[in-house]
Amino acid sequence: MPAVLEFDANARYGAALVGVLFAGYLSVSTDYSAFVQATNYAGVLGTDIPAVDLFEFLLTLGLFVTAFWIFPTSSARRLAAVTLTCVVLFLWATIGIERGVGNVVDPAGLWVFLLDQGLVSLLVGLGGWLIVRARSFATYAVMLVVFIPPIISRALIDSSVTSGSFTLAKIAAVIVLGIGGAWLAALADRWQRPRDSSREPNTPRP
Repeated sequence: MPAVLEFDANARYGAALVGVLFAGYLSVSTDYSAFVQATNYAGVLGTDIPAVDLFEFLLTLGLFVTAFWIFPTSSARRLAAVTLTCVVLFLWATIGIERGVGNVVDPAGLWVFLLDQGLVSLLVGLGGWLIVRARSFATYAVMLVVFIPPIISRALIDSSVTSGSFTLAKIAAVIVLGIGGAWLAALADRWQRPRDSSREPNTPRP
């Protein structure tokens, strides 16, 4: 008789890891511009693309929330990661919509930088991961990598690359920075404090 598979701590860790990676990929690879345009041209555009983009946004949000919520850690940490996800993504969408209707204009360069999808994706994915992994406060310095994707975007635009190359470069940058930042935080955490005394019960090691 085959063994019964249990959704134990290790399985939840693996599922959460896959969920965060997939949500991060969707967050940086999808284009929500039509979702913003829908607020300007509601009832005028003869297309269903805004509805598709809204679905992608909600799917990304749902994946992040689900992944962080099933992670085997304390309820407080899961709630903190979910709160970060909801606040950042809804705030990003709200400011994007307000910019689309012309209510938020200056300084334009600052908003383009802060609303970069690579920055938002890393802020949610990497930030939430550090929270549920119970990393020490010092390791949150790796969050500085979130400011790299907007710089890459500006460099790619100035270089007049094709849209396909731009998308692939952004996806690659976010993946490398996200995974690299997570492992850098793990290594710094191990160096800073003994793992056995600091790790929460039933939380798998990296």
